[in-house]
Amino acid sequence: MKSPTKISLIICFFVFSSCYESLDFNQLKGHVSKPVFSSALTYYTVVPAQFFNAAGIQQNSISDITQFKGFENSYIKDNLVKIDFNAEIKNGFDREVTILVDFLNKNDAVVYSFTPIIVEGGNLNFTFLEEIEIALNKNILNTTKVRISTEIENTGTQMNPADTREFVFKSSVTLFIESSI
Repeated sequence: MKSPTKISLIICFFVFSSCYESLDFNQLKGHVSKPVFSSALTYYTVVPAQFFNAAGIQQNSISDITQFKGFENSYIKDNLVKIDFNAEIKNGFDREVTILVDFLNKNDAVVYSFTPIIVEGGNLNFTFLEEIEIALNKNILNTTKVRISTEIENTGTQMNPADTREFVFKSSVTLFIESSI
């Protein structure tokens, strides 16, 4: 067991040899905080049967609109400098698929359209990245919805609605923020 004198000497050593410097809050002037936020945007899996209407007629395009609340926060909206849109796609179909992504405002008007994403048939490991600089695209901050359309290549041959091959789409957004303290 250690004696109380030794413990007291060790404590005194650390107390008298520790550093002390006054706090300088002026160091915070000009400091820029740069947080980065990532979030899943949309995920879906499509099989050939979903391209057929109730009458059994093949449709070459389907689309869906998703609510997007990322810009409702004033801190994000006021300090956002860049958005990265990432997508991972698995095209198990035997034909080319084109993905169209549109950011819409509350009136469903397009505020930003992505470069069409074209994925060759059978490509099971496709990735896509689009970077958006907010200074060049301020209107994107009015986004409240995202529309994603999936169009299959019209080869002249109808797909088999019983086919179990899948088209898988996963996407996310990364928001880059810069704010002064």
